[in-house]
Amino acid sequence: STSPRCSVDNRVTRVAWLNRSSILYAGNDKWCLDPRVVLLANTKTQYSIQIHDVDVYDEGPYTCSVQTDNHP
Repeated sequence: STSPRCSVDNRVTRVAWLNRSSILYAGNDKWCLDPRVVLLANTKTQYSIQIHDVDVYDEGPYTCSVQTDNHP
């Protein structure tokens, strides 16, 4: 498995994880149907997911998108 992590601080108001252009998680809400993708942490300092049984099809850019003080 792999665990992409994003460090955040108290100015961050919204967070999301994306793979290519697909939303995996928006805050605590799971948007993807893949059961291998799970939310590990959504705290004041870290936003991280975990992908179990990683294979070649999971390759590609993973982006942590944040808004600070309600601005993108």
